Amino acid sequence: MEEKSLIEPGHFGSSKDNIMVLHDFVDQTDLEHMRAFTPHISEWENPRETEYDENGVCIYDASYWWDRMCSGAILERINPFMHQMVDKYIDKMQLAIEEKFAVTLHKRPPVLVRWLPGNEQSPHSDKQLNDGSPNPFPTYDINSIIYWNNDFEGGQFYYPEHDIELEIEPGMVVAHPGDIHYLHGVKPIISGTRWTTPSFYTITGLQEQIWT
Repeated sequence: MEEKSLIEPGHFGSSKDNIMVLHDFVDQTDLEHMRAFTPHISEWENPRETEYDENGVCIYDASYWWDRMCSGAILERINPFMHQMVDKYIDKMQLAIEEKFAVTLHKRPPVLVRWLPGNEQSPHSDKQLNDGSPNPFPTYDINSIIYWNNDFEGGQFYYPEHDIELEIEPGMVVAHPGDIHYLHGVKPIISGTRWTTPSFYTITGLQEQIWT
């Protein structure tokens, strides 16, 4: 059955209060587990192809993510303990988001993403193109990022429309609605390797609440 979103883009309004920044979200012991594990990852998922809209405009560049994503399936096979550990924090963040936004959510499997020197990400939204038109992920309603390390230079996370720029801390988590009111980007990685877990949640239930 085709998955559909229960909300329209802009459902939560445009307030910066909808941006969640949680510090020390990950236990120090688990950060150490991740630090020991990531240098040994050598398998990456490259499943999607580049996608274009009817006008020939690229709406998903598969080459950008090539050899950078360790999927949940790979993670579970090569290290079940780490898969379970990452999934634990996706669940923990799901509960925090559900409480803040008065929703119930469907989560997706864990993933680890590496950011190498030269990698960056222009401001974008998760469920729309920047002009407000649909992208390939219209059910990415609320999204979060777990940051596993900070032994790199550059790579700040920023929301240009809200004048927010975050220096990365190990164990920090951010979350935001997926529409164009929350464009976000990543400054270029200058040196080192930056590790993250992005999580994309779909709303499956709504409680009555007024958003501004």
